[in-house]
Amino acid sequence: MKLLQTILFIFISINIYSQDLQNSKFNVLKYDLNLNIYSCFLEPYPWSFNANEIITIRAETQIGQINLDAVSKSLTIDSVSIAGNSFSHQNDLLSINLDRFYDSSEVFDIKIYYRHKDIYDSSFIVRDGIVYTDNEPVGARKWFPCNDIPADKAMLEISTKVPKDVVLCANGMLADSNVSNDTLTYKWISTKPIATYLVCIAGKVKFNLDVTYWNRPSDNEKIPLRFYWQNGETLFNLNNVKNKTPMMLDLFSKLFGEYPFEKVGYATTNKDFQWGGMENQTLITLCPDCWTEDLACHEIAHQWFGDMITPLKWSDIWLNEGFATYCEALWAEYQKGYKGYKSIINYEAEKYLRANPGRSLYNKEWDVKVPDDSILFSVPMIYSKAACVVHLLRYVLGDSSFFNTIYMYTNNPEFMYGNITTSEFINFISAINGRNLNWFFDEWLFQPNHPVYQNNYSSEKLSNGKWKVDYTINQVQTNAPFFKMPVELKVTFENGTDNLLRVDNEYNVQKFSFEFDEEPIRVSFDPNNQIVLKEIKK
Repeated sequence: MKLLQTILFIFISINIYSQDLQNSKFNVLKYDLNLNIYSCFLEPYPWSFNANEIITIRAETQIGQINLDAVSKSLTIDSVSIAGNSFSHQNDLLSINLDRFYDSSEVFDIKIYYRHKDIYDSSFIVRDGIVYTDNEPVGARKWFPCNDIPADKAMLEISTKVPKDVVLCANGMLADSNVSNDTLTYKWISTKPIATYLVCIAGKVKFNLDVTYWNRPSDNEKIPLRFYWQNGETLFNLNNVKNKTPMMLDLFSKLFGEYPFEKVGYATTNKDFQWGGMENQTLITLCPDCWTEDLACHEIAHQWFGDMITPLKWSDIWLNEGFATYCEALWAEYQKGYKGYKSIINYEAEKYLRANPGRSLYNKEWDVKVPDDSILFSVPMIYSKAACVVHLLRYVLGDSSFFNTIYMYTNNPEFMYGNITTSEFINFISAINGRNLNWFFDEWLFQPNHPVYQNNYSSEKLSNGKWKVDYTINQVQTNAPFFKMPVELKVTFENGTDNLLRVDNEYNVQKFSFEFDEEPIRVSFDPNNQIVLKEIKK
C-alpha cells in the first residue's frame, strides 16, 4: 500500500474465490456512484455533498435484509428504493429491509440516496479547491455505503458533477465528460473488480494533466499513463517518473505477467494526505510534489500485489506491502545489478532490526479487528521485514524457482482479480515447488523476532595431510524458537583461494565437519548476508 510520510455488465466475470465470502449472505457485484461534489470546489470549500448509488447484489442465501457499512458521523441516509423497502442507520451500520425475500443466486439492485456531512473525516478530503479520497483500510464507508471488506470486490462506475474548470480522475477509464452550463460531469468505469479500499477520486481546479501511452507487450494495446500534477511541483522529478514508468511496467510485466488494468494514473494531493503514496486501483495518489522513483515503483507494483490479487483479510496485508517493497529492490537490480538489489534489501533489514517491535508479522486477530494504522502499516514489520521475507524465500528457492513460482502465482486464474489468504499463498508456493515450505513461513511469519547466532569453529591437520574443519552453528535468541535455514559458509585458505559451501541448519548446536587439501585460515558465516534478518554475537 502506502508509505508513511513521517518516515519519509458482466457480473458473471467477477470471480470470488474466498470460502469466507461464499459463506456470507450476499455478494456485491457492482457499485454505481453518482456524486454531486460541485460545491466542494467553491469557497468556503465544504465537505458536504449529495449523492446516490445503485448497488447490485447477488444473494448467497435466502435473505430479506442486508447490512452495509456507513459511518454515522459522516453520512446521512435519506432513502432507499428499487429492492430496498426501508432502512435503519445507527452505529455505523445501514440495515436495509428488502421488498421481498431473495433466494440464493438472485441478483437485485438497491438505490440509496445519501449525503456526506460537512465534517472532515480523513477519507473524503477537501481543501482550497482540491478534493480527493483516501480509504485504506476502512475509510470507503465514510463517503459511500458499502460492504467495506477487501474480500468483496465489485465492478465500479463513478459519475461526478464538478465546476467546469475542475479536472477530476477516478478508477478505471474515462467513459464520458460533458459540460452543461457551468457544470462538468465525469463518468469513470472500472472493467475489473475492485476492493472498496482501492476506490478513489481526485480532482482540482485547473489540475495539470499530462497523458502518455505505453504499449502493453502481450497485445500491443496502448495503455494510457495519466499524470495529474500541480503548479510549483518539481518538474525534473515528475519527468523522471514519466520516463521511468514505462520501463517499470516492462519489467514487472515480464516478471509477473501483463499489466492487469485499464490505465496507470498518478495524482498528487495536499498536506492532509498522511502517506507517501496510495495504490488505488489505476489511480495512485501521492503526497504533494512526491514524484520519487522508488515510491512510483512501489505503487505500480501494488497493481499486481494488492489490487489484482487482494488480501482476503487485513491479517494478509504483509503480502501487499512485502511484495511492493521487494519490487523496489527488483527495480534497483534491473538498473544497477544484484549489488543494487542487495543494497535495498540490506537497508530494509536494517530498518527492521533497528525498530523491531517484537511481534509476529502475521496476526490472525486482524481478521476480526483492524488495528490502528501505526500497527497495520508498521514500516519495520509490514514493509521492511515482509520484503526481507520475500528475499529469504528467493534465497531458499534459488532464482530460477523463485521467479517461476511468483510468475505462476500472479498468473493463476484462481487468484487473479480475486483474493488470497496467507495459508493459500503458502500452500500454492509449496505445491509449485513440490516441497513443504510450512517450516519457512512458520518461523518468519508466525513467530516473532529473528535468529541470533553465536557460532564457533576449529581446524586441525590430519595424519593424511588433509585439514579438518568443525563448524558449529548455535542460535542463542531467547525471544523466539529455533530458525531452520540453509546457510552458506565461506572457507578461505592460506594460499588465497576460497570455497563457498551451503549446508542445511536443521537443529540448534549443529556441527558440520569438512576436509580440505589446503590449510584453512578463516571460515565466514553467511558471507553474502543472505539471511538478512539476523544478529551475530562474537
